[in-house]
Amino acid sequence: MNKIKLLALDLDGTTLTSKNTLTPAVKSALEKAIENGIIIAIATGRPLGTMPQSILDIEGIDYLITSNGAAIYDRHGKKIYSATLKENDVLKILDVMKDEDIISEAFVDGLTYTDKRYSDNPLAYGCTEAYIDYVKASHGHIEDMRKFIFDHKHELDSIEYISTDPQTRKRIWTMLENAVEDIFITTSSEHFIELMDKSATKASALSHLANILGIDMQNTCACGNADNDADMIAESGFGAAVDDASKKCIECADFVVPDSDNDGVAVLIDYILSNC
Repeated sequence: MNKIKLLALDLDGTTLTSKNTLTPAVKSALEKAIENGIIIAIATGRPLGTMPQSILDIEGIDYLITSNGAAIYDRHGKKIYSATLKENDVLKILDVMKDEDIISEAFVDGLTYTDKRYSDNPLAYGCTEAYIDYVKASHGHIEDMRKFIFDHKHELDSIEYISTDPQTRKRIWTMLENAVEDIFITTSSEHFIELMDKSATKASALSHLANILGIDMQNTCACGNADNDADMIAESGFGAAVDDASKKCIECADFVVPDSDNDGVAVLIDYILSNC
């Protein structure tokens, strides 16, 4: 294995437990990696404004890949890369969705704006108990999300549609995929359909960050658990997945570690430090 200089870690279901917490073992491992000169980048579907304080408090986590790769920030909140949705593609998305009554969210400049129906009652739309506060902490609770998306069509990092019905998700995914060529569609959680610009993936953001830092992609490692992590796992020099990850992630991984409730990221870091 090549020497790992840059480690990109998904948050939910990978670095954070199913209860949305950071374990002492993983925190200690992150600090140990930083002490050994490894640059840590968080690579998450979350926008900047929802980054957990437990992560921000770790000195040495200097880069945050957010909104599935649509933006990269340094630890001071300075945006160093952006790939927002194109206005024309947003209009196409709205046209496809014009007859759909479905929960949606939009990410703008690191902040979450969510359908008020969702933030009023997250459990009714598939949110787990551990993430109720996360949903309720959205920056904006919007009555008319369609109008909000239209009004902000020039500055959207991401649009998310949320449904607990798999047939609805499949139908909408297919319609969007067929109608809007220049978007990237993925999912980080069972009930989500997440839309970004075609250039906004975790893999492309990791490559961009590696280039900024003068690090070859062969000297990167990426770890995740969901389909939105698969591309960066595949394209990093050493790809890892937690053992309860999606099939797509597991297929892309060189190495499988325990799940987030069993300190998988700590196991990965110990392996890296012992083998490179």
